[in-house]
Amino acid sequence: MARYFSGRRLRESRKAAGISIERLAISIDRSAYSIQEYERGRVTPPTTVLAAIADALGRQVDDLLVEEEVHAA
Repeated sequence: MARYFSGRRLRESRKAAGISIERLAISIDRSAYSIQEYERGRVTPPTTVLAAIADALGRQVDDLLVEEEVHAA
């Protein structure tokens, strides 16, 4: 199984923490647009940014990942 960033989990974690997109963006030195793109799954944040997001939300990086089966071709 492989683990991938989940925009849905980011959005759920942010809302559960009661943090707005703008506040999260400021706390990790990114734009609100970037946070929106991460949450929509259009962009995967770099590892360092993912760690900063998890820290700002009081979560572990693993909380923002999902597992998917990888099928060999």
